[in-house]
Amino acid sequence: MSVRVFAAVPTARAAAETPPDRDRVVDGARAAALLVVVAGHVVMAVVVWPGGVPVLGNVLAAYPWTQALTWLLQIMPLFFFAGGAANALSYERHHARGGDYASWLWGRGRRLLRPAWIYLALMAVIATVVTLLAPAETAEPLMMLTTQLLWFLGAYLLVTALAPLFRRTSLVGGVLGLLLLLGLVALVDLARFALGLPEAVALLNFVLAWAVPAYLGALRSHGTLGAYPWPVMVAAVALGFAANAVLIRFGPYPVSMVGMPGEPVSNMAPPTIVLAIHSVVLAALVTLLDAPLRRLLERPRIWRPVTGVNLVAMTLYLWHLPVLIAVATTAHALGLDRPVTIGSDGYPVPDGWGYLLGSVVFIAAYGVGVWAVVRLLWPLEHAPLVWWDAPLRGRRPSPRTAAVVAAVATFGIGASTLVISATGLGGFPTRTIEYTGLPLNAAAAIAVMLAAGAALRWAGGERRTDAPAAP
Repeated sequence: MSVRVFAAVPTARAAAETPPDRDRVVDGARAAALLVVVAGHVVMAVVVWPGGVPVLGNVLAAYPWTQALTWLLQIMPLFFFAGGAANALSYERHHARGGDYASWLWGRGRRLLRPAWIYLALMAVIATVVTLLAPAETAEPLMMLTTQLLWFLGAYLLVTALAPLFRRTSLVGGVLGLLLLLGLVALVDLARFALGLPEAVALLNFVLAWAVPAYLGALRSHGTLGAYPWPVMVAAVALGFAANAVLIRFGPYPVSMVGMPGEPVSNMAPPTIVLAIHSVVLAALVTLLDAPLRRLLERPRIWRPVTGVNLVAMTLYLWHLPVLIAVATTAHALGLDRPVTIGSDGYPVPDGWGYLLGSVVFIAAYGVGVWAVVRLLWPLEHAPLVWWDAPLRGRRPSPRTAAVVAAVATFGIGASTLVISATGLGGFPTRTIEYTGLPLNAAAAIAVMLAAGAALRWAGGERRTDAPAAP
């Protein structure tokens, strides 16, 4: 496609061209999850600048009673639920056409990673300039946030690679598969909290815990999830809430479904059994509400914006946090900070009605900034990227070789993306941090990600010639 600067998103045309068999509930769940993430970050973010050094906080941490709201507002699992449904359908269709695993995995990764390459290229340049020009104590807390959300790409790609394992099954088989995944997540938590194993073992749950909603999405795509009687879905919701209440009351888990400053344990990073069970609750709720949601999403006034959000999903997801950083930094430079104090725990606390009134202007500026950046960059999400989208020369590898290389490459991309998420770009490219006992460097992780991306492209990418695969 040709790229026009500041091109309008073709929402109306795309909505009108929606296939009749499109699962609109899945698209609606994805769009809702994304909008809650974008809105949640600006509402939760609190920053104060003592001595010109940013101290970052969270409204939920400042007012602990609000953390229970995350049991309703933490809908990130719906991303993976929607992705699991889409991946299952995509793989079945690809397999029916005679396509192999490597070419399918490349097709999924190619689309997902295209905007990520653009994001990393631009942010790496910005981070290097900031490292050279700004004091480390000022720049690093903010630049650490710039890649924080890339964990999603890593976890999502790793879970996507498992899609062929999530096959059609019976009602009993679906329950057994779910219990197996939940049991594996619980075993990782047990090893982490009770057996004293190295903290790095918890990283396994970036795959296992997020595989839970993806598996449930696959069950939806196969028609299994919708076949359970509604009392079973109600019981799943009730049991899920009860199980999490018990785990939080008597276990090492915090109330919040998102990470809190100063908390020794986060239910999100690495994910815990609490988040996995929360995923089951959300999937059951969506299933219970399937019929009214379908009717709602058939209305053009509702479906058009849902379509628009999905068209720009990765651009919106990747760039909304840098916009938030830019707005907060600009407000401070202009002396327009919202009133904030430092609490007894050392973290920022909103200071009275002035903070609330200032937030109206702050959120408005953030909204305009997000709109402008997405409007500017969204075409790059769909336009071919030099090298990445170009056909390769030479013969295809054998299906078995291609599958192994594609799987290993996907693991490399997923792991390196999780590393970049943990390190941020503060002090880029030389700064190294320690996370779960492991030394991590963003520049090295980007290099690994590029090499793994090249390997995935080699394994599954299109060839210039029609040469047959190697025997």
